[in-house]
Amino acid sequence: MSEGGPKVRHMNLPNGVDKILEYLAMMAQGYDNHLKWNEQAKLKADMMNVPDRWRVIDPAEFRAQALALGMRTEDADEITDYLKRRLQGRRLVPTRSYRDFKFTYPVDTLPEPKGFGEIRRSGALNW
Repeated sequence: MSEGGPKVRHMNLPNGVDKILEYLAMMAQGYDNHLKWNEQAKLKADMMNVPDRWRVIDPAEFRAQALALGMRTEDADEITDYLKRRLQGRRLVPTRSYRDFKFTYPVDTLPEPKGFGEIRRSGALNW
């Protein structure tokens, strides 16, 4: 990809997810724009090993960013399905050799604790 190419609309997905998508798109480009099994396994492993990274990610924004980065619709749909399943609390099973894999980006945006929204709306936090 040349530096003079089209600019990608960057959504600033938190917790390094935007960087993870950039990495996956770059790796797919090296294989005729097909996401390889090992990159899928890394993503699944990170989704299982670092759940707080993914709890605040909107699947529609995630998919839109993947497509904006040039990923094939099939790959964007597949990794978005991983995210949806994980957000439902379902397990993803990465290939054994990647089971402990984690991307190194920090998790700095956490979801609101359960019940916190109701407390905030009730005014109990107005100090």
